[in-house]
Amino acid sequence: MIIATRRTLLIPYTESLQSEFLMLSYCVRHYNKREALHTVSSAKRLFQRILYDPSIYSLAVLDNHSRDYIGHVFIHDLDRQPELGFMFDKAYWGKGVASEVIGAFLPKALTDLKLPQVSAKVDSCHIPAIRVLDKLGFEQQGDIYADVLHFRYVFTFDEEELSLVSSSSHA
Repeated sequence: MIIATRRTLLIPYTESLQSEFLMLSYCVRHYNKREALHTVSSAKRLFQRILYDPSIYSLAVLDNHSRDYIGHVFIHDLDRQPELGFMFDKAYWGKGVASEVIGAFLPKALTDLKLPQVSAKVDSCHIPAIRVLDKLGFEQQGDIYADVLHFRYVFTFDEEELSLVSSSSHA
């Protein structure tokens, strides 16, 4: 499946995207901390899971004009409680790219996967990610405590809501 938005192209992962994925996963810092989200070895393991694990539905995000790899969007735990995740190169933060990408990804992915609901876990300090989820119609439904407070957001929809999400992401 390929999804095109005004500024991005979402494509299935192939082995050829591994180095870009590793750079993003290793170089992007946790939003409110200094450490990397992954080591190189953990990012390699994750990339292999993205390629071969049937419980993960993931697309690479490319810049429409330059074709540079700028991030990824995915739904994991398809066999249990599906959860949305996304990560973008910091150069694209604050420009509406996440809303555009997720707004295009959700209707297609949820229809194809026949999912009535998807959740998202977000660090309570990551205000931009919270705004993206709010904008797309997710509702906060609880808190998750580990080392850091996370909010759990849930998106429940029908076909009409799917079309609203899709059209709002292109506005």
